[in-house]
Amino acid sequence: MFCFGLAWLIFPIENRFYQKIVKNRTYYFPQIDFHNLRPLDPIRGLVQLSFLMFVAGSKEDAAKRLSHSTYASRFFLFRWVNHIFKRINRGTRMIAERVSKKLASEGKEKTGQHKPQQQKLSLFKKIFVGFLLAIGFVLYVLCITQPFSLEEQVIFLLILGVIALTLFQAQTRFTLLMLIVISVIVSSRYVWWRYSETLNPNSYTSVIFTWLLIIAETYAFIVMLLGYFQVCWVLDRKPASLPKDKERWPSVDIFIPTYNEPLDVVKPTVYAALTVDWPKEKLNVYILDDGSRKEFKDFACEVGAGYIEREEHKHAKAGNINHAMGITKGDFIAIFDCDHVPVKTFLQKTMGWFLKDEKIALVQTPHHFYSQDPFEKNLHLKENVPNENSLFHDFIQKGNDTWNATMFCGSCAIMRRKALEEVGGIAVETVTEDAHTSLKLNRRGWSSAFLSTPLSAGLSTETLAAHIGQRIRWARGMVQIFRLDNPLFGKGLTIPQRLCFLNAMIHFLHGLPRIIFLIAPLPFLFANIYVIYASAIAIFVYLIPHMVHSTMTTYMIHRGYRFPFISALYETILSWYIFVPTLVALIAPHKGKFNVTAKGGVIDKEYLDWAVARPYFYLLLLNLAGFFIGLYRMVGASAYEVLMLLINLGWIIYNLIILFAAMAVTVESVQKRKFPRVSFTAPVHLQVGETSIPAVMSAFSQKDCVVDLKNASDLSKV
Repeated sequence: MFCFGLAWLIFPIENRFYQKIVKNRTYYFPQIDFHNLRPLDPIRGLVQLSFLMFVAGSKEDAAKRLSHSTYASRFFLFRWVNHIFKRINRGTRMIAERVSKKLASEGKEKTGQHKPQQQKLSLFKKIFVGFLLAIGFVLYVLCITQPFSLEEQVIFLLILGVIALTLFQAQTRFTLLMLIVISVIVSSRYVWWRYSETLNPNSYTSVIFTWLLIIAETYAFIVMLLGYFQVCWVLDRKPASLPKDKERWPSVDIFIPTYNEPLDVVKPTVYAALTVDWPKEKLNVYILDDGSRKEFKDFACEVGAGYIEREEHKHAKAGNINHAMGITKGDFIAIFDCDHVPVKTFLQKTMGWFLKDEKIALVQTPHHFYSQDPFEKNLHLKENVPNENSLFHDFIQKGNDTWNATMFCGSCAIMRRKALEEVGGIAVETVTEDAHTSLKLNRRGWSSAFLSTPLSAGLSTETLAAHIGQRIRWARGMVQIFRLDNPLFGKGLTIPQRLCFLNAMIHFLHGLPRIIFLIAPLPFLFANIYVIYASAIAIFVYLIPHMVHSTMTTYMIHRGYRFPFISALYETILSWYIFVPTLVALIAPHKGKFNVTAKGGVIDKEYLDWAVARPYFYLLLLNLAGFFIGLYRMVGASAYEVLMLLINLGWIIYNLIILFAAMAVTVESVQKRKFPRVSFTAPVHLQVGETSIPAVMSAFSQKDCVVDLKNASDLSKV
């Protein structure tokens, strides 16, 4: 009765497929007398079901037997599992929709405005949730600290592995949460094992190398946990509608800050901003020229845009915007980097949320780039490989939005002037003024929102050196915020907000851990120093499952936004260069200055950027030397030593693949066009005199377009 009751809860027995199975139950389960059930019949049923799932479909005679039912020849396992997950996913989707509706209409209309309702958990609910969390934490601690023999650990991991592989096939939100739980358990057992059983006290050098590696692994584990939490349930917010009465639409100032960028780069953004669909009397476009250039002032006068310059150029971009705020009056401020071109509907897609919820201070949209970044260009990656920025701007920000921790990214965003004035304008204490400003807004109780639809497009950095320079500024600035305005301390933030901001900041401390991972196998290969003081079998049993589960879960989370190998490559490229700036920012957070990222350049010929490639080249040589030494040591080695050498050689091979790819990225490809072409297919007609020639436009840029003639014979008429 228990089994039938459980089946009724999980499976839709009332539909035709299952009714047919029930009707032919004696045919499929001949071992069971359904009129006279026995205690062990559930076990007999499971055995027969397993046979039908895994064996019957592969045998010709069994296939003939099962062909009497139109459904029976299907693979039962995935059909049943999918029904389970569909039911669970239906419930989770309802929860997600309720969360979305709550965020979309957090308040009700009263006297023409929407006032937010602060809904707090009752004392009973708080106690109940706290009780559940306490039980969960106790079970988690027991699960990761329970001592297992190697055989028991293998059995435990096999069970989790089978469950994870089954869940991985379903790909629902619920299965993602379960994969995260399994990954956390496996990785936690690995970290506990590392601290409790693998520290090497034999010599000072062993202690140093052992602790360097375990600290790097602990950092990676913490970042993994924070990353899982941040995106475990992303919110895909949609645009909110505006009132039909345009008189209720607020006034908007569009700021386009510029410093030393060429006018040709700025023009498209200004033209697009001037043509945004918004009542003209409520829209003002301003060029904020911190370079005080006459040609920019003349251009602004020519096209009808405002022009603002200042005498003192303090605090870089943040100071430029704050100066303009003191001169302008709009209710809201939209900010675009001078190379980010907005679509006509930008304001209509974004402004609705400000009118829905008067506590929203920021609406951020993704940074979308229509030119290839150095990784795409130098590695000749195809369009199906996500952009380096895609993970954060298209996905992680959705997770931030779930926890009301959307981060201002400096461009493609709108901010409420009242909220900005309340926090003293754009933050000037750090070189990442954008993220710091969002942190300040959240501390004061303001909300934020993220729309995942790209509503503007900009230029990527042309060279790897420029790309690294931009990331150095981001890394330094985020660590500055960590030191000067740590999200873990102070008032105003919820626990999820603190964790989201914390993850964004400590993520940029990956420089030293990544370098440690690249050299970790070398002490054993060069000097027989054990950085993991354990047997080869134990390392294999604990380390490999930790890597497999974390990679599999990360792949499912980041699916469509980034590949795990590409992510490791990005971090490797940046690691050497952000290590020192982040270390300096930790020690002296007030040091460092804002640097402008160059855009709109050309590369005349292919070349190896040796200045950038040098550290990767030396790391590559070290790993190659370790690889050949490891091969040499395998000659005549004992079986135990061979296993240890194989593990370290496998690690070396992975490092070599990453480092060879890093060297490939440092070879700058040719980029002859200052203005990149964008693929776009549209029917056109070429008008030559009185002759109209049908054609198809396949690409365009700011200066030219590519047209394919449909009928070349028409040229003879010209």
